Parts: sequence; C-alpha cells; structure tokens
Amino acid sequence: MPIENSPQSNVPRAPPSSLGPIRRNATWVLIVFLLALSFFAIHSLVERFDQLRNASLDRKWMGANGAISRLIHELQRERGFSSGFIASRGERFGESLVTQQIRTDGSLNELKSIIREHAMDQALQRSLDAGWGQLQELRPRVKSLELSRDYTVDRYTWIIDTLFDLQLSSFGSAIESSIFRKQMAFIAFSQAKEMLGQERALLSAILSDHNFSAGRMLTLNNIRATEQARLANFVRLADAETAARYREILAQPDIKDAERIRQKIKAVAFWEESHGSMSTTEALSISLPTPEMWFEVSTAKIDAMKALEDRLNASLGVSAEQVEKRAWKELSISGLLVLLAFMLAGILIRQIQRGRRVAEHQLNLAEAVFANSVESILVTDADQRIVEVNPAFLRISGYSRSEIIGQHPRILKSGRHDAAFFARMWQELNANDTWEGEVWNRRKNGEIYPALLSIAVVRSQDGKVVNYTGMIFDLSQQKTVEALLDQLRTFDGLTALPNRESWLSALEQQLANAKRNSSRFSILQLDLDRFKAINDSMGYSVGDQVLIEAAERVKVSLRKYDIVARLGGNRFSILLNEIVDPQTIGGICEKLLTAFARPFQMGGINAHISASIGVAIFPNDGLDSKTLMMAAESALYSAKADGRNLYKYYSHEMNEMGTHLFKLERMLRVALDRNEFSVVYQPQVNAKNGELVGVEALLRWHNPELGNVSAVQFIPVAEETGLIVSIGEWVMRAACHQARTWQTELGFEIPVAVNLSARQFRRNDLLASVQTILDETGLPNRLLELEITEGSLIVDPIGAIDIMRGLNCLGIKTALDDFGTGYSSLAYLKAFPLNRLKIDRAFVRDLPDNESDCAISNTIIALGLNLNMEVLAEGVETEAQRDFLAAAGCQVFQGYLFGKPMSGEDLTQRLQSGNLIAPRCSASSGISDA
Repeated sequence: MPIENSPQSNVPRAPPSSLGPIRRNATWVLIVFLLALSFFAIHSLVERFDQLRNASLDRKWMGANGAISRLIHELQRERGFSSGFIASRGERFGESLVTQQIRTDGSLNELKSIIREHAMDQALQRSLDAGWGQLQELRPRVKSLELSRDYTVDRYTWIIDTLFDLQLSSFGSAIESSIFRKQMAFIAFSQAKEMLGQERALLSAILSDHNFSAGRMLTLNNIRATEQARLANFVRLADAETAARYREILAQPDIKDAERIRQKIKAVAFWEESHGSMSTTEALSISLPTPEMWFEVSTAKIDAMKALEDRLNASLGVSAEQVEKRAWKELSISGLLVLLAFMLAGILIRQIQRGRRVAEHQLNLAEAVFANSVESILVTDADQRIVEVNPAFLRISGYSRSEIIGQHPRILKSGRHDAAFFARMWQELNANDTWEGEVWNRRKNGEIYPALLSIAVVRSQDGKVVNYTGMIFDLSQQKTVEALLDQLRTFDGLTALPNRESWLSALEQQLANAKRNSSRFSILQLDLDRFKAINDSMGYSVGDQVLIEAAERVKVSLRKYDIVARLGGNRFSILLNEIVDPQTIGGICEKLLTAFARPFQMGGINAHISASIGVAIFPNDGLDSKTLMMAAESALYSAKADGRNLYKYYSHEMNEMGTHLFKLERMLRVALDRNEFSVVYQPQVNAKNGELVGVEALLRWHNPELGNVSAVQFIPVAEETGLIVSIGEWVMRAACHQARTWQTELGFEIPVAVNLSARQFRRNDLLASVQTILDETGLPNRLLELEITEGSLIVDPIGAIDIMRGLNCLGIKTALDDFGTGYSSLAYLKAFPLNRLKIDRAFVRDLPDNESDCAISNTIIALGLNLNMEVLAEGVETEAQRDFLAAAGCQVFQGYLFGKPMSGEDLTQRLQSGNLIAPRCSASSGISDA
C-alpha cells in the first residue's frame, strides 16, 4: 500500500467505460447465481448423504474385519498343532490341539455375534457356515489320524483363504483414498503372517517325522519367498511408524533363533540330498530342536505380528470412524449451505428496492476487491485512511480490526524503502491505476517480512478516486523455501558440508585472488582408507554415520578460514588459504591424520579407519582448478600406494603412477578371460619328519604388457572393484583340479589350501559354490582347506561360526590365516570351529634373535595346541627358525627352506625325484595321520 502521500493522488481522470447494462442486471445475475448455487448445494447434499451411508457401512465392516482376523489367527494355530499332531502320529501336540480348538470356536462365535448384531450381509453368514461345516468334518478325522498331513494343512488353508476373501469384501464398496493404503498394507501383512503360519505347520511336521525331502524343502522355499514378497509390499505401503514397529519385531531374539532353526533344517536337507541319511553323530552335531521348541519360537513372531495386525486393524477402525464423522459434518455443512443459499436469495430480493447509488457503489467496490484479491485485502478511502480489511490481513499483520480501521497504511512502514521508491510507485499508480511489486512490511510485533503488494485505484464515474485496494501476499514462507533450496543446491545433504558446486566456486574465487595478489594456497584430497569394506560388511547406514563423524573430525582439525567440502563417496576436498610455507601444510596434514587415529564406534566394535591425503600447491603444481585437482588426486593415489594413513605432496612422477593404477585396473578386468592368471603351490611339511602334508595355492599374474605383476599391487585393486570373487573362484577351481590330478597320477593325496577373500566369505551362496567346484573337479572334500583372515570373521562372528560349521559339515577344513596381525579376541577365537592356526611370517622373520617375536610365537603355538588346532608357521627360511619353532611345538612348516612356490608340474617332479618326501598314507590329509 502507499505509505507516503502524493500530491497527485487525487487527480481526476476520464470516467471508465460505461457498465450500465451490467449494473442494471446485476441483481438478476446474482439471483441466477444463487439459484445455480442452490442446485449444486442440493446435489452436494445428496452426494454427502450417500457418502455418510457408505462410511457407516465401512465402519461396521471394520468391526467384522477385526473378528475375522482373530478367527484366522486361531485357525492358523490349530493348523500348526494339527500338522505336528499328524506328523508325530499323535505323539505330540495332542493337548495343545484340543485347547486350541476351543479357542477357535470362541473366535467363530464372536464373529457370528457381530454379524447378527449389525445385520450384515447374509453371504458372509453362509460362508462362515460352510467353513464351520468343513471344520467340524475335519477335526475328528485329524484326531483319528485318518488324513495325511498335507491334506489336512490344505483343508485348513482353504478355510483360511475363504476368510481372507471375506476380509477383502469387508472393506466395503466405497473405500476412501485416505484409508485405502492402510487397508492394502493390512492385507499384505495378514497374508505374510499366513505364510509364517504355513511355515510353522510345515517345519513342525518336518521336525516331528524327520522327513527332509526335496519336495518339502521346495515348499518351504516357496513359502518363504511369498512371505518376503508380501512383507516387502507391506513395508512399501505402511506408514513410517508401522514400518518401524515391524522392524522392532525383526530385532527380537526369537527371530534369530527361528532363522538358525531354519538353517539347521536346510543343512540337514542338503546333507541328505547329497549323502543320504545322516548318522547319529552327524545329526547330533547339528542338534535339531524339538517340534514343540520350533512351534514356540515361530509362534512368538506370529503373536508379535498378530499384535501389530490388531494395531493396524484398530487404526483402520479409527479411520473409518473419522470418515463417518467427517461425512456427518460435510452433510451438515451442505444442509446449512442449502439453507443459507435460500436465505441469501430472500435477503437479496428484499434489498432490490435499495437506492441505485448505494447498489452501484457496492458493486464497484466488490468488482475491484474480487478482481485483484490475492490473499490479505486492505481498502482505504481517497484520503488513504483504512476503511476495510479481511481476516487474512489481521492474521498476517498482527493488528486487530479496531486497531487498524481509520489508520494510515504507513503503520506498516518498514523503513527499508527510500523516497525515490515511493515516487516511482506513485508515478506508475497515477499513470495506470495499478501497481505491483515486492515490498518490506512491518508486523505489529516489529517483525519485518517480505510481501508481494498489488494496488488498484477505484474511481467514480466522473473519474475521481474514491478508494484504493491493496492485496498483500506474505512471501516469508516462499523466501524460506528458496533459502532452503539454495542450501540444498550448495551443501551436501549428509554431512552439511559444501558440495562439488560450492567447492568449485570457492576454488575459482581463490584462484582469482591468488593470481591477483601473487599469493599461494593449497588443496588437499582426503580419502578414507578401505571405506568400501565398511559399507559392504556393515551396511550403508553405518557408512553414513562414519562419513558424518569423519566430516566433524576434519572440520575441527582445520583453521577457521579453511574450507572443506564433500565431493561424493568418502572423498573430502580441502582448500587451505593463506599458505606461507609447506611446513604449514604439513602441520595441518599431521593434525588431520591424528584426528583419524581415534577409533570409530561401529555397532559396538572399535574400528580404526585411517585417511590418506594428497597435497597440491598453487602455483607450483598448477595454474587452474582442473590441473590442481588432478595433481592432488595423483598425490592421494601415491599415498595409498605407499601404504595409506599418510600424506604426500604432488610430484610430476605421480602422474605416471596414477596412469599405471588406472591401466592396472583396466587390464585386471580382462585378465581372467585372457588366461593371464596362473597358480603356484608352496609345500607344507611335517615339522617332525619333513613329509609333505599339503600345499598352499598362490595366485600369479603375467600380463603381456606389464609383465609379472605383484599380488601386492593387484589384489587390493581386485578387492576394491569386486573382481576378487570371480578370481577367487577361478583359483579354487584350478587348485582343486590340480590336487585331483596329483591324486590320480601319483597315487597319494595332497591336501590343498586356498585363500578365501572377505567378499567370498560373506556371500550367501559360499557353501553351494564350494561344493559345486568340488563336484566339478572330483576332488574329495577332505582334501580342501580354506584359509580365512581375521577381518572376515570379526565383522559378523555369529554368522562366521555358522558358515564354518557348514564347511565342517561338508568335510572341508578351515584355517585362520595371518593370525596375530588383526583384531580377533580370544573369546571369539575359541568359538570358531577352526582346524588350523597359521603364524604370520612377520613373527617368524627375526626368530630366534628377537625376544618379542619369540614370546609371540610361543604364545600362538601354545594357544593353538590348547584349542586343539594344528599350528603352521609361514615364512620359515632358516634352520634356526625351524629348530626354534619345532622346539616350541609347531607342527607344520611353510617357507623357502622347504620349497618356494612352484607350478604343479615342478612339484610333481620334486616328489618323483625324492626332493620332497611324499605322504606315506594315501588316505592321510594332515599331521595327525603322519
């Protein structure tokens, strides 16, 4: 609104074009409008009545829906007890079945009562009677063991499916969109619970009659797959709170117990399919639970899901009641609108006789207000005294009606606009009768806020100004949203650090300043070491927490005028301003490395995550942003190649190193297809008599362009890219094939040890993959040993134990590689079902002169022997090392003293020439047989 007076504000203008015909017929136009409004109001009234009737019906159906759900739950329990009762030939679950039948009858009677109370659809009653007849016929035949378990389960499932169909129909014929999603989530959840009930019945039968047939396992897998699909649909449809409550159910201890029981049953089924029935000793090693134990564990989850199902149903009932209440309210409002429309029509007819001057003035005012209304409306007279405001204006300005009427609009003056601004505004307003623009207004409480102001001049027929109307749109929220969007465009959403766009902008600005002032600055590229392993092993949520804490550590390590940004992944870019000498950079880098020396807390484990830093300096290492960033990147790669957890300044030689690493990765991706890999074997000998007891398979890579590439160079690249899985499987297959060749050609067995990468160890199909390779090559399972690092075990100790037990069940040995270099605890070590403990070469190298290595070696050997593990020492190269380790009780040696890594053909020749002592017993595969 105008806040400063203008001498031109009342200048007469030519009268507007004649609106006489419109004004003369305005009354009749309004009457026609009110009649049309009445018609639509009556039509709306009828629609609201229909909505109320449908909402009332929906609410009644929701009550029946809860009773149906409870009946389904009791039938699921009765089905599970019946399945176990038949499978055990009446020896188990008898009393539980009788008790459950009583509970089922109670739920059925409750549902019938609800149907009678609400006089609901008789089709539902007929369906219940049919299901009840089926149940009454089924029960005595179950008790007398006349029926098969599968037929009985199918009959119960048919009855339950019938109830699910009834439950779907209970949602009514006019489902409102607000509760449709909840209903679909409820159905998906109920059907997933039904799958759990079918699984409970099936596994109760399996544990009762010990029938682990492939058909039953296929049925189990189908049930599990259907359950997971329906749960995924439920999670997609459910609201955040309901999904969170479901995740709480998954975290209960009974859930993990149930999963372990499933895995044991699958292991037994897999064994029997591969080797026939298990012996008593083998069955005891797996320790299957009783059917009652399984029923109790599985029922715990089903009951927890039933509680959540009841909560969902209650929520649906509340929603239905709310819809009904809203329908009542809308019906009342529609009735009032009809009444109001007729009242207004009557009032309008009585006002027809009012004076034409008053009518024309009111029409003129109404036209201006309705034509220019945006949000809050302010009307002044010709002298700019406020004569009318709407409620929205009072709400936005904070003034009451009594406080604002009669005031001048300057009461809203913010003080942010000068006289020139108002002069331009009045010039346009006098010229065009309208003005629109953004202004700053002041609320009653003194708060200044942005607004979009639209002013219109209302003139009389003779062209004189009679009113000003102002429409004010509060832009506060819009400005806040714009600021938030600007922040999202320039900051990383996870760490709240500047993003790539902001970083590049800051770097370009710093480049311009440095060139102008002939100053120096530096950029750092900081990368978290082995961060991908954290993401892969512990999940992205843990990885995100690490990134957030890492960002905080970086920020507190920098000076207040330095800039740190996250450009993506686990990479942080740092801009160091006002660099006087390289020593300043070194001090900051040391501070950053020290910040990462403190362990990160990850799921209750203290994990040390180091950082590597690459440094580039302007103008020494580049004169533009692209060159500087490439230089810092090259320095970072060099720091990682030199062992990580350090910082390096850029040098021109690093370009060659970066190019080399890129070429190495590119060639590694095609090396397997081009047969560039080979396997060599290093002997493992008996410490007492020098007899060969096994070999370790070691990977070698010869590239036509790069030559022989060290494993130290390409293994980390393979792990980083995931190629280690396919390469590892190739090595295992080649080693098993060679061991099988020795067995057939030499007439005795040579066990082969293969290193298992962390990625391979974490794969769900590890056991199946290893068994497939053994079957393809024909190598007996007992001749394969898998070497596992400490890092692979400590990520998920419980899961690692299950995997190793599975390998042991297959007859495959396991060894802990490089023991003492990781972070295993003794509590975990004694729980791992390991066959062999390997002393890392780092503790053997300085024996027997280094007292610390002597103490460590003695401790490891004693520990392994006490835990009934075979102890092997790697890197034995001197007789003095051999003698010391033999005296300490070490059982197996591996190292250059007994043979360097060699091809399979060379090892065969050494055995045939007598340079290696062949195993004395063809059935032997270890020290205990030597």
